[in-house]
Amino acid sequence: MKINNTFIATAKSLLGVVATLVFLTTQAVAAPQGHLKVTSKMQKMEIINKGGKQTYRFIPAAKVLPGEIVQYNTFYENISNKPAGNINIVNAIPKHTVYLPNSAQGKNTQSVFSVDGGRHYGKAGTLKVRGRDGKLYPAKPSDYTHIRWHYQGNLAPRTKQAVAFRVRLR
Repeated sequence: MKINNTFIATAKSLLGVVATLVFLTTQAVAAPQGHLKVTSKMQKMEIINKGGKQTYRFIPAAKVLPGEIVQYNTFYENISNKPAGNINIVNAIPKHTVYLPNSAQGKNTQSVFSVDGGRHYGKAGTLKVRGRDGKLYPAKPSDYTHIRWHYQGNLAPRTKQAVAFRVRLR
């Protein structure tokens, strides 16, 4: 089974950089454009039981089965000699997966979610979806289609940061 994910990075204050990465199973594509270099990595979370304690480790996601957890990491680096500001990293939630609540992480970032294919964003718990009956209901993590991280401040020249999130394969 292939899992697709699109990663988009923008740096509007530095000529509106846009880099798109398409991610298929274990292939990562790097797209240096303008002032940001963006790379991606997908790993399967393997749960290990040792002495009655449960721990986990991340391994290459060569094969992912329903119910298993995958972590997506997006690394971005300012490859210019000037600070980069207004950086947004956008990740689509892959089809056939469900976002795991509270798994979006990134240093110096604020994350928001979309339930409409990335057209509108809001904080978790504030989004609404329309039910089959036409009424609005609070969105669940399974309704999320995209995550957007906004980097707070300016990313210094030659500095690298990362964002990540986890999903469960349906």
